[in-house]
Formats: sequence, structure tokens, C-alpha cells
Amino acid sequence: MTAHLVRIGFAGDCFVAVSLVESATFTRGSEVLVQTPRGIELGEVLGEVSVNNAGSGDTQSGDMQSGNAGSEEEDAPTARLRIIRSLTEEDRLLVERLQRYKRDAVRRCQDVLASSDSDAVLLDVDQLFDGNTLVLHFLGPVDALGREITDQIVAEYEARVQSIRLAELMTHGCGPDCGTEAGGGCGTGGGCASCAVAGACTK
Repeated sequence: MTAHLVRIGFAGDCFVAVSLVESATFTRGSEVLVQTPRGIELGEVLGEVSVNNAGSGDTQSGDMQSGNAGSEEEDAPTARLRIIRSLTEEDRLLVERLQRYKRDAVRRCQDVLASSDSDAVLLDVDQLFDGNTLVLHFLGPVDALGREITDQIVAEYEARVQSIRLAELMTHGCGPDCGTEAGGGCGTGGGCASCAVAGACTK
């Protein structure tokens, strides 16, 4: 079976992932959506590999450990990664919007930690495509105060994203036949006012 080596996350870890569509192939540098134990994530294809010849190390085994929002990555059962599809232009717009929210959350968290009595140092954050999950990467262990601060800021981020229902937009769009009268949405007399997720387009 032919699979692809995919780079995922802040640290640039590489994993072997198979496509949900057996005949699908992806060129080097392609951006794809990958199903991982943590959720749906953005990945970059580095090239094709043979699953039978893949190494047994963590970075090329096709396995990935899951992490929890607001904490360091923790040990968890591993699972095979699967490429869902290539990133579309619509996906890219949503990724860019989420990246802005993520950068705000990271800067705020780093500033608050630096001005507190916590020794925790936040390096960066992996943001899942559902818009509701952040996986935080710290330099060294996290003390109780650092965890409390980051948990609060992650909660603020999640509330901000959920308030405009980005997760629903990314998963389902506006619904079948969006933009047409058949879809009962943007193409109707109500225009964008009738769209359940119109708020996400104005942020």
C-alpha cells in the first residue's frame, strides 16, 4: 500500500498517513486535512512512502499520541493517521481566520505567564481544524499556577470561537446547496441574514 509522509503541528513532527481514498495521490508540499487521535489537523505532504517499509520510530510509524487542550501532550493509545482530502480555498480562509485567534491567545498567554509568579513557559500551540481544540506546548513542566492561567485563556479562546460557530461552519458549511434557493440560505430573499453562520464571515 502506498501512503504519504505528512508533517503536522508546531514541532514539525512527521507521520505516515494513508488516504481515505485509495487511488488518491498528493504531491510534495500539498496541504491536506489529516484525521489524527487529537482530531482533524492541517498537514503538509512531504512525499510518498510504502507502509510496509515505514520505520518503527514515532516520527514515521503512522502513529500519533493525543493531547488535551490547555495542557502538555500526554501519553495515549496510538492510531493510524488518515488523509481526508486536500485543503480547499474555503478551508484556507477558515484556517487563516483561526490562526489570527490562535496568535492572540498565544500572545496573551505568554504575556500573562511572564508577569505572573509561574515558571511555566509557553512555546506555541497546535490548533485543530475544528476550531475548538488547542494543544499547548511548554518548555519543561507546568506548575499549578501556570496551568490555571493557561486553562483560563484557552477557555476564553474557545468561547470566542464558539460564539461565532466556526466549528459548525468548518464541518458543515452553511448546509447542502449553500448559496442557492434550494439550500434555503444565501440565495433566498433573506440573504446573509438567514445564514446560521454568517457571523463568522464578518470577524
